[in-house]
Amino acid sequence: MIMKLDKEQKRVLKAVWPCTLAFILGYPLIYWIRGKADWKEALILFAGGLVVAVLMTVFYVLGSKIPKNDNEDSVQ
Repeated sequence: MIMKLDKEQKRVLKAVWPCTLAFILGYPLIYWIRGKADWKEALILFAGGLVVAVLMTVFYVLGSKIPKNDNEDSVQ
C-alpha cells in the first residue's frame, strides 16, 4: 500500500530528510569521536536514532496532510 503524497507533503519530506540523516549518522558519530561510546554503543545509538527519525518523519508527513473539502460544489 503506497500513500500518494500531495505537494505540501513532498515539501515537508524534502525539508525533513537532511535533518533525519544528520540525526541518524551524526549523533552516534559525535559520541564515538568524543570517546563516550564504543562501536557497540554507537550502533545502538544509530539504531535508536533510525527508529526515532523514521517515526518523526512519518508524523511530519502525515501531519502535513491537507484534508480535501468534500463540499466544494455546495454553496452556503
